[in-house]
Amino acid sequence: MDKRAVAVLSTSNLIHNLNVIKSCSRGAKIIAMVKANAYGHGIRSVSLRIAPLVDALGVASVEEAMILRNGLNIKTPIILMQGVLEQYDLILASNNDLDVVLHNHAQLDWFLNLDLKQKLKVWIKVNTGLGRLGFPVSEVYKVYEAVMKSGKVLGPVRIISHFACADDPNHELNYKQIGLFQNIVDTIDAEFSLCNSAGIFNFPDYVFDYVRPGLALYGASPVLGKMASEFDLRPVMTVSTILTSIQKFKKGDYIGYGGLYVCPEDMLVGIASFGYGDGYPMNNEGRAQVLVNDKLCSVIGKVSMDMIAMDLRECPNARVGDKVILWGEGLPVEALASQTHNSPYNLLTGVQNRVKFIWQ
Repeated sequence: MDKRAVAVLSTSNLIHNLNVIKSCSRGAKIIAMVKANAYGHGIRSVSLRIAPLVDALGVASVEEAMILRNGLNIKTPIILMQGVLEQYDLILASNNDLDVVLHNHAQLDWFLNLDLKQKLKVWIKVNTGLGRLGFPVSEVYKVYEAVMKSGKVLGPVRIISHFACADDPNHELNYKQIGLFQNIVDTIDAEFSLCNSAGIFNFPDYVFDYVRPGLALYGASPVLGKMASEFDLRPVMTVSTILTSIQKFKKGDYIGYGGLYVCPEDMLVGIASFGYGDGYPMNNEGRAQVLVNDKLCSVIGKVSMDMIAMDLRECPNARVGDKVILWGEGLPVEALASQTHNSPYNLLTGVQNRVKFIWQ
């Protein structure tokens, strides 16, 4: 085992999760979201494994797209989910066969006024309630007509929107968004995409033509109050380290910066080689847990840059060098997220580069 922190990533779990998503998507095509370095899992490693199995890959920038298209020679369709930041990027997209999302009038004007040697595959984004990106619902048909009349479009125009509250199936905004989007579906001849990971599981009647799994693909629950295992999702990333120290402390001894933890009795305290400098959340508040020899042990005291302390009273036979699982197999990332008032997104994308990644 590596002497410090490792993230072991499971190819079989990644493929398993993709198959679960496909089975829930009622025949919809799959846009696998690999933006943000594949949610911290490695955009190159993930994309090479799933590109032949999905209908498209979703990225946030031209730079991410070029890593896949030119760096890895991936032929699968690649979608610029945030569109382009400047007009020249449309030329790059055209020359490299990238799908482009148009979500504002500046991008639309660039597209309509630019002389492109090759046609583009175009998605139109509409704001149905998230309030982030997208044309107003009232303008979608006009934008659609302008794009269609341009003569610059390759294949069908596709229309996309994004849930704001799909992780909470009872939120009233979900049904407002579905209604607005359904009206567009009923009046425009196009292909459509609305569902992210949470939408796939909570609103399977509205998967339309394409779904866009992100968090679920990596084995974390996208739904509030539910664990990944309830959807038969398996963690792709298991982050672990080792016990570097075990000491006996007396009742009343202080542990860590600021003396925030006071030993309630004589006890064993372990130190593990992982801290906020590696991506562990600082806001512990005494609720976070780790796995030591299959036993749950509480993280105590203030998280340091390179270390965490843990209460070993539940694991009295622990030894220096024993494995400590921070999240992953046996300890879902959403559990740690809940314990630290965090989110799985932050934890997965926050793993730092001094953690060694090992794919299996």
